[in-house]
Amino acid sequence: MIVQLNKRKLIILSFAFIVFTAIGTISHEYGHIAVAKSFGYSTELHYASMGYHSKLKERLWQLSKIRENAIRNNHEYPEKQEYQEVLMEMREKDLLIRIGGPLQTIITGTLGLLFLSWRKKKIEQDGMQQKDWLALFLGLFWLRELFNLAVSMSSGVISKSGKFFGGDEKNISLALDLWEGTIPILMAAMAALALYYLVFIILPRRERPNLIIAGCIGGLLGYYLWLHILGPIILP
Repeated sequence: MIVQLNKRKLIILSFAFIVFTAIGTISHEYGHIAVAKSFGYSTELHYASMGYHSKLKERLWQLSKIRENAIRNNHEYPEKQEYQEVLMEMREKDLLIRIGGPLQTIITGTLGLLFLSWRKKKIEQDGMQQKDWLALFLGLFWLRELFNLAVSMSSGVISKSGKFFGGDEKNISLALDLWEGTIPILMAAMAALALYYLVFIILPRRERPNLIIAGCIGGLLGYYLWLHILGPIILP
């Protein structure tokens, strides 16, 4: 089969991947922020992370400093029950905040999938319209789950550190007392199915080479530009 590339479309799609890499990263952080805000926390947005502050965290820090030795040695102290209650509450809220990022990514990606599924027959008849391309890039938010696992496993192999998982998904697994790779692998598997559906079921055959090549070029370039050049300047 001869692969036919449309240079103009390839450039446009590559640029779209660059832009949506930044959009996807920021919106992911807003998923964390939305949950933190619901708890009344003050938050701050950075190019690839977010921070939050709360009276709960301040109180835990105060108790930790006041009773540092007693806590380390598991001795009795007057504020022990308060410390344990504050610690438990903070851990529960921290877990929900951590879930907020991947959940936002998944919801956005799923909405894109649902819209394209509804439009499938029209796409088969008339080809991809602008709104379909927009929905496709929203659906590609699922790519984050697969990309993160690939990056973390590659880093583990190259560094020989034995650490093959990372990010929110790993920490969610640990917070739920699961093997650290449980959530990363589960989410990557779901992402692979979503991406297969997008590219090989929804997307017309003639569009696939342009999208796949643009994804490799624009996705990697967008990752580098946002994470290493533009992001630290715009949202330090």
